[in-house]
Amino acid sequence: MADIMITITCPVCEKKFEKKARELADGTILKCPICGEQTTIKGTMFTDLVKNNEKAEKHA
Repeated sequence: MADIMITITCPVCEKKFEKKARELADGTILKCPICGEQTTIKGTMFTDLVKNNEKAEKHA
């Protein structure tokens, strides 16, 4: 399966960068590669997206 890439916009410098959805579990701290601002991922939206996609692929 190809990894789902999520585009993240830094809340401080507003630059965009990408991370794999499976790396974005609740509580993950991301550091902006441009300005260094740290942001904490809240909730399981991204990892749930990966799990649901994997289930759909198994049934296809």
